[in-house]
Amino acid sequence: MKTKIVFFGTPDFAVPTLEALIASDFCDVKLVVTQPDKPVGRHHSTLVPSPIKHLAQEAGISITTNNQFPTTNLQLGVLVAYGNIIPQALIDSFPLGIINIHPSLLPTYRGSSPIQAAILNQDKETGVTLMKLDDKMDHGPIVAQERVTLDMTETAGTLHDVLAQKGAELLIKTLPDYSAGRIKLTPQDDSKASYTKKLSKEDGHISDNPMAQPVEPLIRAMNPWPGAWTKWQGKKLIIWSMRKDGTPLEIQLEGKKRMPYEEFLKGHPGFKITDFFS
Repeated sequence: MKTKIVFFGTPDFAVPTLEALIASDFCDVKLVVTQPDKPVGRHHSTLVPSPIKHLAQEAGISITTNNQFPTTNLQLGVLVAYGNIIPQALIDSFPLGIINIHPSLLPTYRGSSPIQAAILNQDKETGVTLMKLDDKMDHGPIVAQERVTLDMTETAGTLHDVLAQKGAELLIKTLPDYSAGRIKLTPQDDSKASYTKKLSKEDGHISDNPMAQPVEPLIRAMNPWPGAWTKWQGKKLIIWSMRKDGTPLEIQLEGKKRMPYEEFLKGHPGFKITDFFS
């Protein structure tokens, strides 16, 4: 008999997991819970559904944008980058609880920017964690983990995609044993916990002191958002990628398109990258 699942998720990171659950012979996704359509455009007049809502609509799965729904005959919740806190009463209503996929090796990098933190700190590895949700942020017992080696070329965007896929694969591999009670959960060691914050545009600001803030990892960690930036002639200048020797590969001046650094220099012969950092 298939496990009856409610899926909580919103952005692109959650898409591989929902796709895998829909395709699985073991699971039956009965309901998707996601964030309301987001207003976009100059006047915020256009409403755009989340990637998860779009996928659920294509698959013909019922959708809701709030936590108020009956859980009778629903066995398990799966949560991936949902964007809201789940009330304890709702967690407790699932016989198998709610499993959360988190893109770090918990308890390292709890919070909202673990992918960027691993790159900024130049870690040699990161990974994904399946965690049984409780009432504290990224705190619940560990169901399973998978490690991913980093080669120091990853951007936040490329690592995001790798971990999203790894999380989906790990969940599908783990669910049969978890549902049957064959997995021993491991409590997190809170003494080893570290926390990350929600990123802002200011986090991409390149420091004038590269010893205080290594530039190359910052550039990779802030790609694709918010971009690692400085100011030149009163305009924001984003550096999208950089060689290990400190020479930019791709650059973008405010109001202009992204372009190779050499091409940018042809149009701005007075520009010297060493004016900003060395």
